[in-house]
Amino acid sequence: LRANQALDLRALSGNFIIVAGKDAYAVYAHAQTGSLLVSPGDPVVPGQPLARVGHSGNSTAPHLHFQLMEHPDPWQAQGLPCCFRDYEVFQAGAWRPVHNGIPTASDRIRKR
Repeated sequence: LRANQALDLRALSGNFIIVAGKDAYAVYAHAQTGSLLVSPGDPVVPGQPLARVGHSGNSTAPHLHFQLMEHPDPWQAQGLPCCFRDYEVFQAGAWRPVHNGIPTASDRIRKR
């Protein structure tokens, strides 16, 4: 990202990490200030902690913003669907288990 794009993204997303995968890029945003555990160029493996959940940037409560994209620059990228192996979705006042599902944009989900 160019410097001015990174500053604009930081105002919106706060502390963020972009991880390059084989066929996509993953963005993790709104991390707690000072909690990033990786640096640009570091290798990342599944299950590795990247940062602590926070509410940096344009956020009113701690949460994780996660998305997959087909381009490393979020200003140019298109979002990609993401299938999660196991999670729970909050529906009708209760948590419901989901296996190999794709959450909708309005779903409230958590790790199983």
